[in-house]
Amino acid sequence: MAFIINGEQVGDDVLEEEFDAIKDHYMSLGEVVCCDRDEEFMGLARDNVINRILLTQEATKRFGAPTDEEIDAMVEQLKADHGGEKEFYDNTGFNPGDMPRIREKVAATIGVDRLLEAEVGPDPEPSEDELRAHYEKTIERYLTEEEVRVSQVFKEPNSHEDAKRCYQELRDAREKLLDGADFVETAKVVGDKPAEEIDLGFLKMGETMPEIESIVFSLRKDEISPVVATHFGFHLFQTTDRKAAEPIPFEQVAPQVRESFLTEHRESAINGLIGQLKDAGSIEEVDAVTEEV
Repeated sequence: MAFIINGEQVGDDVLEEEFDAIKDHYMSLGEVVCCDRDEEFMGLARDNVINRILLTQEATKRFGAPTDEEIDAMVEQLKADHGGEKEFYDNTGFNPGDMPRIREKVAATIGVDRLLEAEVGPDPEPSEDELRAHYEKTIERYLTEEEVRVSQVFKEPNSHEDAKRCYQELRDAREKLLDGADFVETAKVVGDKPAEEIDLGFLKMGETMPEIESIVFSLRKDEISPVVATHFGFHLFQTTDRKAAEPIPFEQVAPQVRESFLTEHRESAINGLIGQLKDAGSIEEVDAVTEEV
């Protein structure tokens, strides 16, 4: 897939580079990325490439191309931001032979920044009423994390044969717990942990192993888990209390709300400009773009 945008040929390699960057970004966030999301990522790549080309063309039309001195200055700034030239190449995946491509990207960035500064203008100063309305509209961003309080019965085997014994003892203990036995007293008698380590306190997602989180956050209050195996040993868990996610008071997150409001304002202005450029321009999708010899 390639494009001809207002007569400018955009090759498949540009779209593929954007697709790879998007996929790498989601992987860096710890998300499991597989081929079943390729269509989604390709759609994002397509939009990003078209939008960037349209903005770059408009910036060049209005302001002309950036000078070599401006490009040189930004390249040096990028290297400094990464901690030096070597770190810049290590972090970005470029190498010195890619400098023409780097300068092309930098030139586009300078032009688009100029265009957006002229089009979006200075940030407005939102009123408290506007910020509170934005806070209510985006309240899911300002919630405390769900927490569960967890107790455990833990046994640590010292051999493969001992693992069978530990597992069976916890199975037997679970049956007693399901019949009404006290969890803490059972943990003291059966478990290998001292009394002060039976109650693990309140946990948030991300504070313990995924195999434990998947169990304890899905338990109802006072429910007893199945026997859970980890690389530490065998566990029985009981969720003894829960704290549901709830809104953080506006006063505590007002700076974040303001930044979110301004970001939305900028994005709205940018999207409006892109919409105008699309309406006025010509975008043709083609199977392949070959350079003229």
